[in-house]
Amino acid sequence: MTAGQASEPFLMTGFDKKVLHLLADKACRFLIEVDVLGNGTWVPYESVAVSQGPYAYHVFPAGFSAHWVRLTPSVSCTASAEFIYT
Repeated sequence: MTAGQASEPFLMTGFDKKVLHLLADKACRFLIEVDVLGNGTWVPYESVAVSQGPYAYHVFPAGFSAHWVRLTPSVSCTASAEFIYT
């Protein structure tokens, strides 16, 4: 991932419980942005730091709703993001 460049969007709507799992090859902060209405309007939601080891996670509040989500790293890195929805 390139520093400051947003990822492709991930579909997020239709699930009650959501967790984001992140792996990165170096210390990095990921900005989580959401498109609540599905109209292309992105707003900052939260940021997650991968700093103590290569792994971090974020649990979204129960019932959190947005159509799309994307991630933007603070530094260029090799990273993997997995969204688990139930």
